[in-house]
Amino acid sequence: MFHSEFSRQILIIGVLLLGLSLSSCSTMDSGSSKTQPSESNQTEDLKNNGADSSSQTDSQAGDSLNVAPVFTGVDPMADIQINAEIKKVYKEVANLSRAKKYTQAINLLNNLQSKYPQLSGSDYQKARIYFEQNKLDDALKAVESSLKNNQRNYYALNLKGIILREQGRFDEAREIYLIAIEIYPPYPNSHLNLGILADIYMRDLSLALIQYREYLSLLGNNDETVANWVLELERRIKNGG
Repeated sequence: MFHSEFSRQILIIGVLLLGLSLSSCSTMDSGSSKTQPSESNQTEDLKNNGADSSSQTDSQAGDSLNVAPVFTGVDPMADIQINAEIKKVYKEVANLSRAKKYTQAINLLNNLQSKYPQLSGSDYQKARIYFEQNKLDDALKAVESSLKNNQRNYYALNLKGIILREQGRFDEAREIYLIAIEIYPPYPNSHLNLGILADIYMRDLSLALIQYREYLSLLGNNDETVANWVLELERRIKNGG
């Protein structure tokens, strides 16, 4: 039993790392959750994103994360439009990030932000780049700047949760994931990442099971790895943890 649990934790960590890497390559162009890998490819978003991701560009600014907006059944990121220039820059940033040319990527995003200061996406992408370099303080600062321009950016909230988790701030990460879920419950990576946080870091097996099941439901049960985690958690809970 110990061997099984240890192997599962190692697999989760591996998925998280792989997911973040994959998501940074595939989410620069879209604001739709359907194109996000994620915090599901990330397995944490990271599992799938583990990532996070899209090129967020909402022009509306938000002031507080203490109270999440009420979910109305509409994706708050669905109607965000970006022009051809911004799309081009995001694609260039994605290519530079894949090549690990992080300084050049950051410079492009800074130039873009100076021209379009209302964008949420430029800071979001910078946060992803800093996170990939394990510059957690810089990543947190960037993602918080992104959220100042759009507090309903659940991709950015999901990424913030990941960063806080990596900083060992588990209770704060949990609250941020819950806010992201309240804003847009259909985004699977927030559920996945909250499940991983609860499972591996907080040992809240009941919460982890709920979130893994919700994640699978949103994906049509199309994730064999997480389905196996659910079976393992059910067994553990049945046997008293």
